[in-house]
Amino acid sequence: MLREREGLEIFVIKRADRVGDLWSGHMALPGGRREPNDEDAYATARRETLEEVGVDLSEGQLLGRLDDMGPRSAGRHFVVSTFVVALDAEPGPLDANEVAEAFWVPVEKLVEEDVEIADFPGSWPAFTYKERYVIWGLTHRILTQLWALIS
Repeated sequence: MLREREGLEIFVIKRADRVGDLWSGHMALPGGRREPNDEDAYATARRETLEEVGVDLSEGQLLGRLDDMGPRSAGRHFVVSTFVVALDAEPGPLDANEVAEAFWVPVEKLVEEDVEIADFPGSWPAFTYKERYVIWGLTHRILTQLWALIS
């Protein structure tokens, strides 16, 4: 989700801490797994965003779809379909099982740098925000693709 305020902002979540979740506590974009009743990938995005953060994407304007991507982690095989929606909404009730925080970030406040991630050897390209939020991995790759299209 994108919105224009005093500049471009992007909506992000901090995933809840959960035992057994490889992405526990990581920064991400709203979304989730496709269910059998979902008509298509965009229906999944709408349903998951509403469930996770209480935001109805159908109230916004669909701007487009990014290239599908998958994780680079060994043994992880799934596809992430990313839709870009212009929407000026505040998060509603959060699904506390999946989302610890949800908020808008001014794009100009994101700092691109290499970071070290616990349990992942080496340094990784990332966007940081307020020094405590680190957007890396698949979410960083998605945002990098988006920036290339809109800049």
